[in-house]
Amino acid sequence: EEEAQAKFGYLLDCFEYGAPPHGGLALGLDRLAMLLAGSPSIRDVIAFPKSTTAQCLLTNAPSPVADQQLQDLHVRVALDKEEAADKEVVVNSS
Repeated sequence: EEEAQAKFGYLLDCFEYGAPPHGGLALGLDRLAMLLAGSPSIRDVIAFPKSTTAQCLLTNAPSPVADQQLQDLHVRVALDKEEAADKEVVVNSS
């Protein structure tokens, strides 16, 4: 319960009021609004745009992932040599 609230609290809070009436179907109206407004960026017409660093200010995404989750999904994180040196991680050069 505590982990779910930490990871998905914003979504769980929303669902307390019920599911969205559209069922999650996205029609791409934001892109249409961008074209109609003559805007060069979709962020100008989106209600909750991502920041320039691709982070969502509403949900704090992307968030850290536990090592166990990565192992369960058979996902390996590949760092370049500079990042690995900063984090003191051994990088496989092959």
